[in-house]
Amino acid sequence: MNIYQDAETKNDHSERGSQGMKQIKKITTLVFLAGMLLLNGCSDTDGSSHEETTETNSATEAASTEESSNYDYVHGTDGYFNLAEELKNFRMPMQTSGTCWLYAARASMQTSYEKSTGKDLELTIDDLLEDIYSDSKQEGIFVSEGISKYDVGGYQGFVTEKLSGLCKNGITLDSSMMIDPSDREAVKNAVRTRGGVAASICDKNVEQKKFGSYLTVNYDQPEEYDHYVTVIGWDDNFPKEYFKVPAAEDGAWITYNSNIGGDGIYYISYCSPIDHMISHTVSDEYSEVQSCDAGNEIDAYITTGDSTKTANVFHKKGRLAAVGTFNDFDSQDIKIEIMSADFKDVLYTQDASLDYHGYHTVKLTTPVDVEDFAVVITYTKGAPVEGESVETAAGSYRTSIEKGQSFVFADGKWKDMSDSDIKTVLETHKGQPVFFNEKGAWRNFLTDSEMEAFLKTDFAPGNCCIKALFS
Repeated sequence: MNIYQDAETKNDHSERGSQGMKQIKKITTLVFLAGMLLLNGCSDTDGSSHEETTETNSATEAASTEESSNYDYVHGTDGYFNLAEELKNFRMPMQTSGTCWLYAARASMQTSYEKSTGKDLELTIDDLLEDIYSDSKQEGIFVSEGISKYDVGGYQGFVTEKLSGLCKNGITLDSSMMIDPSDREAVKNAVRTRGGVAASICDKNVEQKKFGSYLTVNYDQPEEYDHYVTVIGWDDNFPKEYFKVPAAEDGAWITYNSNIGGDGIYYISYCSPIDHMISHTVSDEYSEVQSCDAGNEIDAYITTGDSTKTANVFHKKGRLAAVGTFNDFDSQDIKIEIMSADFKDVLYTQDASLDYHGYHTVKLTTPVDVEDFAVVITYTKGAPVEGESVETAAGSYRTSIEKGQSFVFADGKWKDMSDSDIKTVLETHKGQPVFFNEKGAWRNFLTDSEMEAFLKTDFAPGNCCIKALFS
């Protein structure tokens, strides 16, 4: 995860959010949650109002311009795609406070929903923020007292971990695909087939410039990524001369930048490093989600051998339509079994392939009528679990586990994950999330002990990350 302290920028974005960010600057260590990285939380307004607007940000007008017939490029059809031209309901409101991460996530979900259903998706930033940072929940992500939820920032994993366990107004997050930013074709394919892709970029001390009607940016490897945008298209032939910092090749990502509002199309050179790219989709096919876990923070997983079998037990009468789980690898195969709560009877089996790193929902070929039941998954590489709770000055990530919720099959029998000796029958591991960046400025915010906590693979596992979705 990423936590960022704001700083003055050449495009004056920080000035409008200076009041909201002062309290954050007073915190010497803004490390937060098990990831112990830096949180994306750029700020663009004074935080006094959280209403959305499509007005143009003064940053657009402040960017140096080149209004000249020399910059009259018009794209063709070859090597060009733009969701803003494909979807009639797509909007580009301007963000309030440090909520760029939520505007980017919402744009990803809205575009994917319209692509799959043809319908508009109404999601408010206030509701999303409250769902994720609510103080009334038992576990998950919490912001410390005295720190504004609007200013603290966040990252896309927060969205996945909370919204995948909810069915709110008939909408459930059903997938979050992490994408390698260096794989240009994979990014394009996700935008074309799924919808917008949230992406972390550098917005601090960058050289924006307006060439004709195009607001553009190109930058070298940054110390940190401090802002989220949504990639909504690309232009392979966009002229390399249209950047203040010279670009080595033609081509640019077409992005929605919530710092800019109604004029939110922002061209980012292919030469600019981008980090932590993720594509969210949502579904209106489910009525309820049953879940024991608070999310798969920093790719925590367990193994018991060549394959690992885990289960969550649920007590809910209804028609089970799908199963949700995380995959901490590029791909792995799984076997799903729906069993009685005592593990004596097998009600249903189905094989599946998890073909990307992130959160998956696997629809059951035949829905199953259930009441007291267990969802059992055998993983060929590793089974995702909750990590340990973490408390810091800025906030906390809290997990809890009760007897009878989660189990692992080891030594020929089922063992409760809440047992005090659970680590005698399994090994714990942590993957390396795609948002982890060796050149990131997170190093400047970590103490030695926090660094050790982040890197350690020996931890107390919590609940298994398995969800039950009902039709």
